Amino acid sequence: MKNYFIIIFTFFLFSCSSDDNKPDASELIGKWKLIEQLADPGDGSGTFNPITSKRTIEFFSNGAVIANGTLCYMSSEVGEASSGTYLKVDGSDFSDGEIMSDSCEFDETKVYYKLEESNLILWYQCIEGCGQKFIKN
Repeated sequence: MKNYFIIIFTFFLFSCSSDDNKPDASELIGKWKLIEQLADPGDGSGTFNPITSKRTIEFFSNGAVIANGTLCYMSSEVGEASSGTYLKVDGSDFSDGEIMSDSCEFDETKVYYKLEESNLILWYQCIEGCGQKFIKN
């Protein structure tokens, strides 16, 4: 009986995941409104600052994403809608997943997303830090 307990305990010990604190993908589903934008001079000292914008991004359970502006680069402007897909990525401390736009000039263009507390943060590919903070709408 003692060996049986050790085997069961070992099974549960190794089946635990280190991603227990990662947000569930279902928390991402819905419409998000832009509230802050990161301004960084290129030395890592930047901070998120409040902005006024009608920019939104919406995530769907089928893996689709739609924004009321470009998904190719950081912008607070509202314009022609753009769409793409998103994918949750496990094992990364930097992001929870990636967004791939259907309309960027370069196919490799990705936007990384991270859920932190009640905020969605989008990280764009650029030389200096480029990020936007959203709240659920």
